[in-house]
Amino acid sequence: MNHRSHCHNCREMLVNQLITLGEEKKTFLNAYFDVREPEWFQMERMLTTYTEHVEQLLLGSDELLNSTVLIGSRITFEYVDFHTSDSFWIVMPEEADADESRISFLSPVGRQLLLARQGETRSVNIPAGSMRVRITDIQLQREPVTGKVEGGADYAL
Repeated sequence: MNHRSHCHNCREMLVNQLITLGEEKKTFLNAYFDVREPEWFQMERMLTTYTEHVEQLLLGSDELLNSTVLIGSRITFEYVDFHTSDSFWIVMPEEADADESRISFLSPVGRQLLLARQGETRSVNIPAGSMRVRITDIQLQREPVTGKVEGGADYAL
């Protein structure tokens, strides 16, 4: 696949996300959260921020699509305090599969890494405590590959 068609496919995927998470946001949220809970409203704000960011990225060059962690991004990061690295995909909830290193953007870790920028260090809260990770690479893909991401650790976030 050439670069131009790859970028076109990624842009098409992002437009589809804008439809699902923008125009159909309430239906999407109601499928995963109780409207009476504060988390529903937190997620609504997060999705608004996300869709606004994606809209801005789509106005720019293709290179910008790999500058920020988006839904559909394969991210590589290093555990700052342990000097090891790991990779996984940030995906829609129905595509999540821990055995294939695909985590939902709705998961606690997915939420914390969504919209991170390459080179950024973030403290990620996990059940065992807080861990600092630095995003070293972001690659937006139309479809995540099946199978475990090369170099993926058995103890994924």
